[in-house]
Amino acid sequence: MRTGFTAFIGMIALLAIQPPAGAHPHVFVDVDVELDVAADGGLRGINYDWTFDDMYSAFVVQGLPRASGAPTEAALAKVAEAIIERLDDADYFTKAAAEGHELQATGAQHARASFADGRLRLTFTVALRAIGGAADKVNVQVFDPQYVVAVSVRDSVRVRGPSRCTHQLLRAGPLDPNDARQLDDSLRTNQLAANFGSKLATTIALDCRVAK
Repeated sequence: MRTGFTAFIGMIALLAIQPPAGAHPHVFVDVDVELDVAADGGLRGINYDWTFDDMYSAFVVQGLPRASGAPTEAALAKVAEAIIERLDDADYFTKAAAEGHELQATGAQHARASFADGRLRLTFTVALRAIGGAADKVNVQVFDPQYVVAVSVRDSVRVRGPSRCTHQLLRAGPLDPNDARQLDDSLRTNQLAANFGSKLATTIALDCRVAK
């Protein structure tokens, strides 16, 4: 049977993905991305650094055990574990496609939460299942399909791997009138079309082709 504290942490993680009714989105997160590329040019993993908005961060740390006024490392470790567990059900908000084939997220490692300057920070690594042979070009998107969590990929995307690999950030354009109206109506209905978040997702276009 779960302890009260563990149940409380589980509730926090649940609210990160399915918070109370209201306009979309409910949670905002700034994301730093490092693409981990193998020597053959295959994308094998993504290192993430998420920084949550101050309101959600304050909610998460409220009631956590503290030492010297700050949440304890043990409490933050449970927060990280619980949020990662919930993100696992949503493939860590990660979609990576190479030449028409999706790269499947196989799990998260090295998850760690910290709290500073009023904001919760979560770092973790998502491993990707390799496709047969290394794809020369991969498109990566980080978004919540339900647009409960608004993910903002920062400009400082990095690539760890062969020097020939380059990348571009392709920002989403304005919503069309119907989608914009649906987003406005969510204040009243708390409903959006399935996969609405993809319409606002930034694409990281990774290119590891060998120069000819």
